Amino acid sequence: DIVRDVNRPGRGERGRGPAPSRRSSLGGHDLPRLMETYRRFAELYQGQIHDRHLFDSPKVSFTFRGSRALLSIYESSDPSPQFYTQLTFTIPQGWTHRLEIFPQRHAETDTKYLNVDDIRIGDPHFDPRFGVKSDDREFVREFLEPRVQKSIDDLRALLGNDKILISVNSSRLMVRKQGILSELADLTVFADLSFVVYDRLYLFWQRASGIEILDDAPAETDKDPVCQVCGAAIASDVRV
Repeated sequence: DIVRDVNRPGRGERGRGPAPSRRSSLGGHDLPRLMETYRRFAELYQGQIHDRHLFDSPKVSFTFRGSRALLSIYESSDPSPQFYTQLTFTIPQGWTHRLEIFPQRHAETDTKYLNVDDIRIGDPHFDPRFGVKSDDREFVREFLEPRVQKSIDDLRALLGNDKILISVNSSRLMVRKQGILSELADLTVFADLSFVVYDRLYLFWQRASGIEILDDAPAETDKDPVCQVCGAAIASDVRV
């Protein structure tokens, strides 16, 4: 559970010694300024910031389309840690597809480096640039419509580092971008592009759940309705 993980107690709360002191910077960014940016993001999306003393980085939980979402910074456990900005959404119960999308680092001619189970969707711009893995090829080809492809491409271009990971399993969608997005404008772009991916996933969930997606209702007309038996117009003063 996203919010449960956010509120999980740290070492100091378990009685194993004092809580670690908060660092003044994170990945080369001023931490108090970063906290303020996340606080403004929380206000913008009507969420809640989690910045207790035990946390080394800020987190914001909020609701999108009825699902819980969490904006956070992931720090790898490498000797020289890498930092990632990530947005995670819970997926309603009943979702079954798995999906991973990441930058493709090898040319299509480098067959010995390419995995045979990588999925191609038939787009000459997208296929050479991204590796795609899933348990359902037809789902992927329909899911990755042009608007979603563009959002993923734009996510990859953020910060200019050419890195992005989109991961979907039975319980959550995660969008992870290498680097720390420290400006509110960049965070909102990151969120809005991620929303496009989630909206597409949510549409597929609705279909799988048997929820009918209606097109726009027909426009009102000034013409009198017609009797389905005799074909005569029904005047307004005789309608029930």
